[in-house]
Amino acid sequence: MTAPGDVELEAAGAALARWAGLSLAAGLKGTLRQAVVAAAHELGLPPSALIEAVVASDAGALEVLTEHAVVGETSFWRHAEGLLALAARLAARNGPVRVWCAGCASGEEPYSLVVALLEAGRGVGADRILATDLSLRALACAQAGVFRARALRRLPRELAGRWFQAADGGAKVDARVAAPVTFQRHNLLDPPPPGPFDAVVCRNVLIYFEPEVAAGVLARLAGALAPGGLLLLGPVELPLASGLGLEFVEQGGATVLVRS
Repeated sequence: MTAPGDVELEAAGAALARWAGLSLAAGLKGTLRQAVVAAAHELGLPPSALIEAVVASDAGALEVLTEHAVVGETSFWRHAEGLLALAARLAARNGPVRVWCAGCASGEEPYSLVVALLEAGRGVGADRILATDLSLRALACAQAGVFRARALRRLPRELAGRWFQAADGGAKVDARVAAPVTFQRHNLLDPPPPGPFDAVVCRNVLIYFEPEVAAGVLARLAGALAPGGLLLLGPVELPLASGLGLEFVEQGGATVLVRS
C-alpha cells in the first residue's frame, strides 16, 4: 500500500478532529500516517480510499481509523501523587462517592484510583467509578482486567501483591478492585454521562485536542461535577483550566481543582 501524502493526511486529520476531537495532523503526523495505513489494511482498502471515506464522514471508516489513532500509552500508578491527593480528599466523605474517569484507555487509570481509595480507607465496594473511552478495543482490554508486567512497573510491589493476582505472565485485577468500576463507551465531544459526580478524572487526554476543543471538553467535565466536586487533570493540562472558575488546591505535590 502506498503511504498517504501530507495533503491526504491533513484531510484525514481534519476528519478525525471533527469525529473525536483528536488532533494528530501536526506534531503526531507519523502516528496519524501509521493509523491510516493500519486502518486501510484492516478494511482491505488503499489508504487513499480510506481517507476518502473518512472525509465523507463514513462512520465505519472513522471508527476503524479512531481505533488505530488513539494514543493508548498508560500504566498503573502514573502521576501517583494526583491519585493519592484525590483519594485523600474523597476518603472522609460519607456514603458512596461517584467518580467519572474520562478517557480511561485500557483501564489502568480507574483501577489505580480504586486501589488509591482502598488504601485511603474506603470500604471495598463503597464507591462507584464510571470509566469511559472512545475505543471499544481499549474498553475490552480494560474489562478483561489482565495486564502485562510492564503496565505495573510504577506500582509499588506491596500494592501489586495486595490487589493483583498472577495471570498469563502478567497480573489480573483483584475482584475487589474490579467490582466498583463500570466501563462505557463515550465520546468526549458529546454531553457527559448522567451526573453529578463527586470527582472527575481526565488526565493526559486533552493534550491531544486543539485548544478550542479542549476548552469545550473541560467545560463539560467541570459541569459534570457536584458542588464541592473535584477535577483531576494531568500536570501539563492544568493551565487549560484557568478560566473555569475552579479553585486550585495543592495537596501532596499535586493540584486538585475544586468546584465551589
